[in-house]
Amino acid sequence: MEKQKEKRNRIIAIIPWALVIVLTSLNGFFVFHYFKTDKKLASTEEVLFSTDSAKNEIENILQQTQVELSNYQGKTAQLDSFLQQKDNDLKVYAGRIKQLLSQDRVSKDQLEKALEEIDQLRYYKRKYISQIDSLSGEIVLLNRENVNLRGNIDKQKRKNEDLNMEIGGLKTKVAIGAKLNTSNLNVTGIKLRSNGKERETMRVSQIQQIKVSFKIAENFVSDKGAKDIYLKITGPDGTTLYNQISGSGTFKFQGEESLYSSKKTIAFTQDAQEVSIYWDKGSEYSKGNYKAELYSDGFKIGAADFELK
Repeated sequence: MEKQKEKRNRIIAIIPWALVIVLTSLNGFFVFHYFKTDKKLASTEEVLFSTDSAKNEIENILQQTQVELSNYQGKTAQLDSFLQQKDNDLKVYAGRIKQLLSQDRVSKDQLEKALEEIDQLRYYKRKYISQIDSLSGEIVLLNRENVNLRGNIDKQKRKNEDLNMEIGGLKTKVAIGAKLNTSNLNVTGIKLRSNGKERETMRVSQIQQIKVSFKIAENFVSDKGAKDIYLKITGPDGTTLYNQISGSGTFKFQGEESLYSSKKTIAFTQDAQEVSIYWDKGSEYSKGNYKAELYSDGFKIGAADFELK
């Protein structure tokens, strides 16, 4: 009995110490797991990174690209088209990176991959700017060549214009040189005798024809051959004596139609020759001052005033 009591007392004495040991072990276990869990949490925080910095870097690259591209804009349509194409390419590439950074926080591997893509974006930006700069230089050089070419063309054009003026002037000189020159221009009225001979008179009551005589000087510039000479007689009232039945008609002088009283076609030989042109009476003549004018090859080649009494 005494032994059982002693044994119970020992057990009672051991229990507190056992509890202490158990509590101490439990406490150590919880402390260990607490720090272990906390360490895991800390470790988890270390591998999650903010994407804000990477996103800002992408926007900075795109903004810098816009600034640099603006220096090349507006020069040529070809260059502007190339700029737009490369700008679109960079924006598409940047969009792919932004897709990788769509979350606010990503793992280390994800962030590193995104940063590698950003480095690649920088490379493409430098490459495209270099291409654009090279193309811009080629365009500037081509524009200079075009300016020089236009300058040469303008010079040649001016030379051609000067040459055309010289040729035109030469043609004018030749044309003027080809003009027939007349002298000894004489106008008289004619009455025909019964034997066919002519008698000169200036009386309107007797005149049947008006005769215009003149001499054409020799001219080796004017071409040989048939030449029309137009006689235009203007009466006292300023109108042209005109009778279609007697051979009157129209001719061009200085781009305008003009009436002529009579026409004669001569065989021009380049030598001096005497010519006479007649105007047959179409109606009664009026007394007063008249004028006889001669035209050929677009030139006025002679004129004389006369009076009928």
